[in-house]
Amino acid sequence: MNKKILFLIPSLRYNDGIACAIMNYYMSLIESGWIVDFMLVEEGENAWNQQISGRGKIYRLPNVNKYNPVIKRTIETIIRKGDYSIVHVNIPGHVALMTLIAAQRNNVKIRIFHCHNPKNILTIKTSVSTYIYDHLCFPKATHFVACSNSTGVSRFGEREFKVIKNVIDPVKFRFNEASRKENREALRMNDNFVVGVVARISAQKNQEFILECFAKFKKLQENAKLIWIGDGEMKPELEVSIDSMGLQNECILLGKKSDVENWYAAMDLFFLPSKFEGLGIVFLEAQCTGLPCLGSTNVPVETEVTDLMYRLDLGKSAEQWAIEMKKISETKLKRHSRAQEFIDAGYTHEATKNDLVEYYNSLIK
Repeated sequence: MNKKILFLIPSLRYNDGIACAIMNYYMSLIESGWIVDFMLVEEGENAWNQQISGRGKIYRLPNVNKYNPVIKRTIETIIRKGDYSIVHVNIPGHVALMTLIAAQRNNVKIRIFHCHNPKNILTIKTSVSTYIYDHLCFPKATHFVACSNSTGVSRFGEREFKVIKNVIDPVKFRFNEASRKENREALRMNDNFVVGVVARISAQKNQEFILECFAKFKKLQENAKLIWIGDGEMKPELEVSIDSMGLQNECILLGKKSDVENWYAAMDLFFLPSKFEGLGIVFLEAQCTGLPCLGSTNVPVETEVTDLMYRLDLGKSAEQWAIEMKKISETKLKRHSRAQEFIDAGYTHEATKNDLVEYYNSLIK
């Protein structure tokens, strides 16, 4: 069997979590003789153009927000001409279904459904959509992969699945005192307790609750400030909420940052009470820099790599969350890198770089 893969992923942007997860394994695949192509559903820059150029093809699907026959024909053509041994689907929904059907129709023997998030239960609509598309997609897949055990159980139930870890670069996410000083000075927050969020601005990340908790915490910690790194579809709503709560001078939306490791250094507490996470790699990054983290119990237990990870139930009130934030703020820990703990736990590219290669090789034997 030939060694050729087609990945279906959202994009190849540097801040796309799925792209980052897949690209952690990319060079190991290339070095092992695999040809790797990508099929993208979103527009945006290609952050890995230099690595991919000349090694594989990148296809961009048109108008994927709703079903249309053009997408179906495009996917069918790509897979028919590609002669792939593996089609690896990394997104849910109608495009995933069309891809798996096309792969099955064109005799692709290995069709992988890779789950990066647990069931989406944000609304009745998303709950029903997740159920329907999972019910339709799963019979078309031959193998199942998840980014954490809890996510795999949530989506796949009793089906057998493989856990492929999302990893970080512990060298990149070492604590840097100079970066801390530089960014805090730039923000004029030298004397403040800085609560940080690194996340897409979306309902999944629980943005309204973040503001509610911070407002309560501000009453307990008068010098508290909030910085948010990230962008998203709900940024306008977040800005309105900040204004309506009178937090204009307390919250700064910094947008996307390519040097996020330097911004973790500037923070005193990482705060993200997500409604759900597949793994929550930002918690790993933040801990690696020695930053205390507070997330919800909906964040997988696999994020508890160090003693810096705290979790609270979303059933608790904003006031109770604020009290927990205050307790953490009073824990006087000397800030230092926790990279070695991530190396020991195997959450590094070096430790896992061959995991996907070995998994693929076992499937095509």
